[in-house]
Amino acid sequence: MENTYWHKQTSSQALYDDMLWNKPQQRTIAGKLAIIGGNVQGFNSVSLGYNYAQKAGIGVNRTLMPDSLKKVIGKSWPECEFSPSTKSGSFSSRSLDDWLSISEWADGVLISGDLGQNSETSILLEHYINKYSNRLSLAGDSINIALGSPLQLLEKNNLTLTVDLSQLQKFVTAIRFPSAVKSSMSLIQLVDLLHSLSQSYDIGLITFYERQAIVAHRGQVSSTAIPSDTSTLQLATVASVWQLQQPTKSFEAMTTAMFELNSP
Repeated sequence: MENTYWHKQTSSQALYDDMLWNKPQQRTIAGKLAIIGGNVQGFNSVSLGYNYAQKAGIGVNRTLMPDSLKKVIGKSWPECEFSPSTKSGSFSSRSLDDWLSISEWADGVLISGDLGQNSETSILLEHYINKYSNRLSLAGDSINIALGSPLQLLEKNNLTLTVDLSQLQKFVTAIRFPSAVKSSMSLIQLVDLLHSLSQSYDIGLITFYERQAIVAHRGQVSSTAIPSDTSTLQLATVASVWQLQQPTKSFEAMTTAMFELNSP
């Protein structure tokens, strides 16, 4: 018997047409997204995330990066704000108040990545996740850092993790989930695992497998064929925009976001 929790969406037909019709057309009512990330070695995830969010129709975007990048960016990016950094150029623990401040302004927050391998930044992220309770998405190396305290993630509401297959494998191992993620598994096996995982824990999950974007939330799973060059950051950003614009229909919003990735 065919399962009822796997919703297959094609690139030409959205599963939830009403979501497309209800998408805000005016920037003034299209929501506020904060993007946090970067270190002195790079801020590509923040820059790309900003552009992806603009294309997805966000109302207002603000970004926060460590002040080690201030000389690099200067005044060329007025939407960018800066916060204290460590000697190595990553966010320092003194950035926590700035993270929380921009997060309180926003309808949703995306930690885009490029945080770097720094113990102080890792502690900062742990404290931030513990204190912030609104809509939050993690992508890039913020996933790897957050896996240092995996049980903390399971206690969060309004959390979405956008992961590649190796990160998903590390996640299920870290939380000691009974099913394993294998590179040889079939699409239906992955769907079944994500169904069980999202039933057990109230978090959103997005990944990319066999040219399909897979969304899982509260036991429901959708798959959508998307361009093969789509990055996990792009998945995370577009989903973040749709979720904050349709906050009461998270699964439908994320699924429709995947459909829009096929738009020119």
